Amino acid sequence: MIKTDRNTQLPLIRVLTGIRNFGYTFESAVCDIIDNSIVAKAKEIKVTFEYNETQANQSVNRIIISDDGNGMSMDKMFNALFLGSPESEKEYEKNSLSKYGFGLKSAGLSLGDRIVLISREDKSQEWKKSLIDWNVFQSKNEYIVDEDVPIEDDEKKYLIAEKGTVVFICNLLEINKLNVIKIVKSIKKELGITFHRFIEDGISLYVNEDKVTPFDPLFCKELCGKFTDYDGRAPRSFWEEDNVIPVDSRTKAKAYVKAVVLPCPPLFEKEGRRGEIRNKYGITKQNVGFYIYRNKRLIKKGVTFGLIDRQNESFHIRIRIDFDSLSDNFINLDVKKTALYFDDAFMEKLKDRVNPFINRATELWVEVQKAGTDENQTGSEIKHKRSNKILHDLEPVECDPETLEVKHKKADLEKNVDQIKAEYPTDPNVLELIKARSKDRIIAVDTLKNQLLWEPNISDDGNSNVIVCLSRSHPFYSGIYQKLMPGSDAVVALDALFLCMAMSEMTISSVDTKKLSKLFKTLRQTVSSQLSNIIDLCIDSDEDATDGDDQ
Repeated sequence: MIKTDRNTQLPLIRVLTGIRNFGYTFESAVCDIIDNSIVAKAKEIKVTFEYNETQANQSVNRIIISDDGNGMSMDKMFNALFLGSPESEKEYEKNSLSKYGFGLKSAGLSLGDRIVLISREDKSQEWKKSLIDWNVFQSKNEYIVDEDVPIEDDEKKYLIAEKGTVVFICNLLEINKLNVIKIVKSIKKELGITFHRFIEDGISLYVNEDKVTPFDPLFCKELCGKFTDYDGRAPRSFWEEDNVIPVDSRTKAKAYVKAVVLPCPPLFEKEGRRGEIRNKYGITKQNVGFYIYRNKRLIKKGVTFGLIDRQNESFHIRIRIDFDSLSDNFINLDVKKTALYFDDAFMEKLKDRVNPFINRATELWVEVQKAGTDENQTGSEIKHKRSNKILHDLEPVECDPETLEVKHKKADLEKNVDQIKAEYPTDPNVLELIKARSKDRIIAVDTLKNQLLWEPNISDDGNSNVIVCLSRSHPFYSGIYQKLMPGSDAVVALDALFLCMAMSEMTISSVDTKKLSKLFKTLRQTVSSQLSNIIDLCIDSDEDATDGDDQ
């Protein structure tokens, strides 16, 4: 029963507030507006962030997105700006990037209070301007599109194309007044990956006059050879052709899946190209997983769906899933086109197709590294091999806290080496390992007395070099070291820290070895215990772990 006495008028401002707070990030909002330019068949799209050069923080105060696409008549501009216009739906083509018709309004209002459209369909026409303004909505309590507005002088400089559309986002919200240098860098990166397939097809994208470089997370143009021949040095595809998963038999909707393994950066260490390969292919924890596209536009990146563990062995795994508009009714895509959800039936099909690839790719990461290393070396030797090479010639020094003068102290340490060895007795098993690896400065051992994490010692090669022993049984080693890629920057940094502490301890203790060695042992015991407690608390940092090289 419908009650006619109810107040059915929508609370306009409350509804609009909800729409502008759909959950856009700055980058996703700009991408959503650019979608319209691509739909309009633009060949060149420019994003400009205006800012006041006299301000110290150089924060953005206006966003301009211009294109040379088909342009719009006054009626089309009204439909683009009006909320829920039924006419706008007719403009969407089969493979359009648009879906709900909210993009310009919701994305634009999430950035600023005023959205201005200036457009024309042909160079023989005059440019026409329409706009919507949040302050007008509030004062009138009505959704008003202001049409055929005079074009201002500072807007005319952007009207240089023969046809097309220019979008001005003005009166930015405080949260969006970002530093122009940072946002230009961030937007270029986001546009490069989101629209990489359109850029590869010939569309030119610019941000503050800098051309955007496409970034294909699967590096499809580099795919070569068979997956069974993967050696860790070039991308390989699991299937020769994209695997097809039926989505709906009635509409013939399908998903196309491509599974790729990328190169393994540690294999390039000897060539000095490890960092180059890692950066080129974006080998990071966050980039592991699935890349979801709708009509060639990336809408979700680096998701795991619970099918992939973000561990070292999976850092090279990338899986692309392509959907077109036929699948729209069978996948749950949000308004801002940045999140989607699949039903259980599709997830089961997806799991069956990709699990064999994920399992094999994970095994290959380990196999190719093992094939490229000395089989006679242990895992811990490989883990610290790069550190031992870099830190081989490191010597103890003393820095005066007042003058900052640095003095080399190895000679002083050598004078008291016998006394130091007497006060730092070594477990026989550890001593044997030290003798076997006399040239190494970092030595991982099974365990150290009293659950210590590290312990200083003197090398057995006659050079009286300070070395440091690390206990593999300590929770810090198993919880932190073991999760880092062998030879990574993070491993080297940690190794350097412990070696420096060992050298400092030995140098200072040599002044009064009997007394000071006991104090340092107490210090190591306390720190080792505290580190063990921290690891036991399961504090898991979500920092950007790479192939092992923390940035």
